[in-house]
Amino acid sequence: MSNLVRTLFRWIAYFSSYGIAVATSAAISSILAISFGLYYARATNFPMSELMLWTIAGGAAVAWVGHSVQFGILNKVGFPGFTRPVLAVNRFITAEPNLQIRPDLKEGEYHELLRALTIIPLTNAFTAVLSVQVIFVAILVAAELSVKFETYHYVQGVIMDIMFSFIHGGFCLVIGEIATGSMRAECKRIMSEKKIPFTDRAVTTVRLKLAFFITLFLITIYVAATLVYYNRDNLQAILVFVFMATVAAILMAYMIFYLIYSALKDIEGAMDDLKSGGSGLIFTKSIDSEFVKVATGISDAARTIKDYQANLEQKIEERTAELQESLGNVRALKGQQDGDYFLTSLLLKPLTGNYANNRQIKVSIFIRQKKSFEFKTKTNEIGGDICLAHSIRLRGRDYTLFLNGDAMGKSMQGAGGSLVLGAVMQSIIERTKLSPKEQVLYPERWLKAVFLELQKTFESFDGSMLISVIMGLVDEKSGFVYFINAEHPWSAILRSGKAFFIENDLTLRKLGTLGVNMGIKVQTYEMKPGDAFVIGSDGRDDLVLGTGEDGNRIINEDESLFLRLLEEGRGDLEAVYQACKNKGEITDDFSLISLTYQPEKETAEARVGTRQTISRARQLVAEKQYEAAKQHLKEVYEATRDNLHVARALAHICYKTGDLKDAAGYFESYSEENPGDTQAIELLGSILIKLGETDKAADVLTRLKIRNPRDEKIAALLAKIYK
Repeated sequence: MSNLVRTLFRWIAYFSSYGIAVATSAAISSILAISFGLYYARATNFPMSELMLWTIAGGAAVAWVGHSVQFGILNKVGFPGFTRPVLAVNRFITAEPNLQIRPDLKEGEYHELLRALTIIPLTNAFTAVLSVQVIFVAILVAAELSVKFETYHYVQGVIMDIMFSFIHGGFCLVIGEIATGSMRAECKRIMSEKKIPFTDRAVTTVRLKLAFFITLFLITIYVAATLVYYNRDNLQAILVFVFMATVAAILMAYMIFYLIYSALKDIEGAMDDLKSGGSGLIFTKSIDSEFVKVATGISDAARTIKDYQANLEQKIEERTAELQESLGNVRALKGQQDGDYFLTSLLLKPLTGNYANNRQIKVSIFIRQKKSFEFKTKTNEIGGDICLAHSIRLRGRDYTLFLNGDAMGKSMQGAGGSLVLGAVMQSIIERTKLSPKEQVLYPERWLKAVFLELQKTFESFDGSMLISVIMGLVDEKSGFVYFINAEHPWSAILRSGKAFFIENDLTLRKLGTLGVNMGIKVQTYEMKPGDAFVIGSDGRDDLVLGTGEDGNRIINEDESLFLRLLEEGRGDLEAVYQACKNKGEITDDFSLISLTYQPEKETAEARVGTRQTISRARQLVAEKQYEAAKQHLKEVYEATRDNLHVARALAHICYKTGDLKDAAGYFESYSEENPGDTQAIELLGSILIKLGETDKAADVLTRLKIRNPRDEKIAALLAKIYK
């Protein structure tokens, strides 16, 4: 407010009360509203008698007196007015010597005063509108007594009543908000200094004020148009109304934009205050919800900033203590977790590793789990990869059992799968070593039985624990490999520095897979002296080769990369691991097993003797001296006992001469030494069928059935046996 208005406001408050100073706005707005109403009545030729004019004047005077009494015009004589907001402002605000809030108020009285200062503009506007209704009813009574009213006159009267109420109430609200703004802000400031909590309340909105201004403008246009329409010849009346309406519009626009500007200045001042190190609090004069929300948000933010500034060191110490406590909890949990890891690794340790002691099969194992941990100054690893090798004996022959598995999941989950697999395998190995019933099985049948037992074990986990695996047996003497691959990376052979895969297809799903038709196939491969049979988990293939242009990692998809790295490492498993690391980042558990066939070398003298023996036998057969040929070969066989070529030749001569029993014996001995000769095994089965030894024949032919489940000829022979 300008200095003149401030002085006038303070003078009225000093001689009467703060409430009546606020209510003075009603006098200003009532004059404007009455003028609008009278000009509208004149424009529409509304019947207006002298009695009605006196009623308007008297009603306005009575309304003003009532309004003034309500707001405390008699405050100096002991009547401070009525309604709670009016009583509060007249009791708690004094103008002696200057306009101020009494300094001796209590906390509850400050809250009451703030609430009164917030809603008193509404109280002022409501009283003004109520006064208009009283005057309107009085005018209608006077009209009934002095003039004759038609129906449309009542309609015009209602329009004037709405117009008068709208203008009178709207101006009272806006002027009342401006009049109380400074005192409202002062009350908030004092409450803040006294640390009395308070909440800003909003009773209007900026949108409402703008809507009022637009409506006032439309009313002005309507009245002006009506005046021009009915009074074209009375230019003076039109110009006077246009001038009055323009002044009213300018006054309302000024007041509305003054309120908006004042609120924005409050915000700007708070920001400058905060920037310069002040409190940054906003004690807004506005009662519009938009500005109240902004002021509340900025004040809350300023309090938070000041709180951090004032207590920064303490908060840092508190936060550090909290972080140290959290870190201690994390360390305790980490210690417990590492303890669990350590215990699991201890359980896994005896179940993995190389326990084979065969001289002609050199076994190498390399495992590097992705998860490493430290427990009591010792560094250990835990993961889902497992490697093991054992020596077992089947049908009187020594075999090296090998297994490489990769359990689903990382860390503990993977280790759990490996633990189950290792425990079950250890049980099977010990049972095989102690059970004569197990030891008479052919390698194919033993592997199939073991795989089925493992499958049933992992099926009990309902698909939540899957594990890919390669497991097999290597005949120590012949270097013949029997193996089963359940969704594991392909096995490779390293021969004379060159590596190649010996598989090209998926034959089985992972252990524990539910609902899969388990047509088990035992694959075979005959190693040559010096060959290395190498298997490993998918950690050997899952290499991150770099980062693409899109920022995504480039993962190796070339399975043959492992062959090149195997060649680069020359079969040394740790060197192969380093080659993989040099090629890319290893993202999974990494494990490899290598089985190298190193048989005893046959002497040149033995090879020459064998060739001479076979050549002499063929000569006797050509001369049809079968018995002589058989006797010659028997003498040599009895002397050597393990000469494959002699055994095979002897078996064929016995078969040719009809000596089926001896032929079966020699074929059996030969097939034990050379299990890769499927023709000899098939012929042995056929001979056993002819001899009536069907159980033994079925056992022999089942070996071939397991190797190749789709062999129709073998299936027909087995069907003949079981028919």
